[in-house]
Amino acid sequence: MQPRAAEHQDAFRLVIELESLYVACDDCGHSRVLKLSNLREAASLGVHNYMQLCRKIRCSECPKVPPSARNLTLRPSWLAGELQTVA
Repeated sequence: MQPRAAEHQDAFRLVIELESLYVACDDCGHSRVLKLSNLREAASLGVHNYMQLCRKIRCSECPKVPPSARNLTLRPSWLAGELQTVA
């Protein structure tokens, strides 16, 4: 049984703490990297922590399916050092 998202050690870290996020679809093999600009845009749209972001991500190549049917691999890369604030 997999741990719940809220139990993940980084679940409540802020999206603006991410440098990038590697996303790979385990179904079709499509992959992409969400860069800092994409992540800041998500934060400005109301996605504030890593858990919320994980719930929103979908494969752009696969047909839309319910969140429970998504098979994605996510690898976050967190900013090192001081946090950068967005005004």
